Amino acid sequence: MSLDIVEAFTDDSNLIIEAGVGIGKSFAYLIPSLLINERLRKPVIIATSSIQLSEQIYDDVYTIAHRLGFDEVRAVIGKGMANYSCQERTERIIEMGLIKEEEHFFESLVTQISSGKIKQRSDISFGVSDKDWNRVSVNNCTYEKCSYRNTCEFYKMRTLIKTDARVVDFIVVNQDLLIRDLIRKYETGKGFMTDSNVLTIIDEAHNFEEKVRSALTLKFNLSDSKKSIRNISRLLDSRGVYTHLRSIDMLVYELENIFKTVKDQIDSYVSSESERYSISTISSVDFQALIEHTKELITSMSLIDTGKKERQIDDSLQELRDFHTLFSILGNVKSDYLIWSQKANKNTVELSYCPKNIKDVLTDRLFSGRNSVILTSATICQSGSSLEERYDYITKALGFKGVLGEQQFSPYKYEENALMYVTNDMPLYRVKNEDNKEVFLKAATDKIVKLCNLTEGRTLVLFSAKEDLKLVIENLSKIKVNWQIIVQKEGSSQDSAITEFKESNGVLFGTGIFWEGINISGSDLSQVIIVRLPFPVPSDPITEHKINNSKDPMNEIFLPEMLIKLRQGTGRLIRTETDTGIISILDSRLSEGSNKPYRKSVLSALPFKTYTEDFNMVEKFVSEKVISKLEQH
Repeated sequence: MSLDIVEAFTDDSNLIIEAGVGIGKSFAYLIPSLLINERLRKPVIIATSSIQLSEQIYDDVYTIAHRLGFDEVRAVIGKGMANYSCQERTERIIEMGLIKEEEHFFESLVTQISSGKIKQRSDISFGVSDKDWNRVSVNNCTYEKCSYRNTCEFYKMRTLIKTDARVVDFIVVNQDLLIRDLIRKYETGKGFMTDSNVLTIIDEAHNFEEKVRSALTLKFNLSDSKKSIRNISRLLDSRGVYTHLRSIDMLVYELENIFKTVKDQIDSYVSSESERYSISTISSVDFQALIEHTKELITSMSLIDTGKKERQIDDSLQELRDFHTLFSILGNVKSDYLIWSQKANKNTVELSYCPKNIKDVLTDRLFSGRNSVILTSATICQSGSSLEERYDYITKALGFKGVLGEQQFSPYKYEENALMYVTNDMPLYRVKNEDNKEVFLKAATDKIVKLCNLTEGRTLVLFSAKEDLKLVIENLSKIKVNWQIIVQKEGSSQDSAITEFKESNGVLFGTGIFWEGINISGSDLSQVIIVRLPFPVPSDPITEHKINNSKDPMNEIFLPEMLIKLRQGTGRLIRTETDTGIISILDSRLSEGSNKPYRKSVLSALPFKTYTEDFNMVEKFVSEKVISKLEQH
């Protein structure tokens, strides 16, 4: 893999390569990167989709550099703005007395940030809710104008990743920041990161399409939209411009109308596995008039003198252009965007839009650049007889141009150390398109109890839908079990849930982020249960768009996306050479008797070669390979 990367670099080409669990993927790209950096004295950019991997790579840079004798290497981690605390915001909270008497925990958090003890969310040893953290994290940074910039970790990071001098050798960032940098450079010529980098490596590339879509997505809620419009009105007022008042009033009125209509639409849906909802035509709004009024406001804002408010005016102009695009999409004037709604909370909805053709953005702005780009992940290939077939889905989705690398397979002994059990007696989740999920989830609950009793807990149970997880937990609350039930926590950090799981030898129930990125090795984890094959939801607006643009939706969209997620989920089980355990799939569509046409493709894409549908064989494997090993320890 290292040699393939060097060859791509010397040929000025891009490379995509699958690297199985346990081959030393980060070492494989860091060794040539260090040598390239040492020779050319230019930084290398590494983009990942998780903070955990970013921090691991940061440590690996110094470990490998030391082994190679490069002791002067400097690296920086660039996290998203929301990961850093803001002293300016906390000082304002203290000055304005915005802490309620009963908010003792929040008061402690504010005090520690204000005193400089907590600079990033990762500095917190205790659990903090997203709601509390969002009140104190960096938001709309004023950069050079901020009086706390000299002690701010976010400002320091942004300064380091921007520098063109040889101040830093490795810039480790999340994929979102890399994408926003590409977009910003394309639109304005100035990005967030250095232009002098010599190589870009994108790890966890199976997530890259969704990350690009996320970075290109604009979100709107009613509260923030009205706040933006008030700010625009004040800016125009301050310059003695009053012709805008009718347009401002109309924007506020129609936005309230739009968000109320969309909320009513969401509330009318019986149920949905997708968190994104299609938006039906909103006939009560004259979008053409809205578009014209927004144009008038853009013209008015463009004509006023900037003075000392240049940044505010630029921001307001961009917000008006974003509103103009939103109204153009809702009014069917623009057709090159996807738009959807979702619930932010019980009473608030959001509208989001993004370009339809993500791959065009990447082909133009990333893969046609002057520096080589390396894409890698443990799960980017499908089953197939040729490299072209195996990389087909990911390369088309990303618009990749370059070399296809030979797959590097995991060295772990899956045949000896792991068993894949597929149930053949579970009811279907849907019967002739009719909802049968309560029957399925009752049977799934019983099967989970039976399997977890075998391994004495030590199990990760993965769900495709939050509603399914909720119903199974409700079912379990009525049953006495011999192991502790641990449920995924609210918010992005799951450290406390994972710690509780390890300490209790319990059963951890999760969805979303638990399918990837968590690393529990050894006897702490003896089983992973996949409740349902993670096929994408057809009603999801993004999936729906892909389906409408494919000739064979099952083989071109549903199966590839399901396999990427399934490989990530099943990949949680074997994390070291000595790990043993069971993969249990409770979806009988994968059983031999179901005779599904995709069965062979799914089984051949997974590394588990010892397969059974016989529960007696599962009992035997657990007794001989799992429990006996626990007893030895």
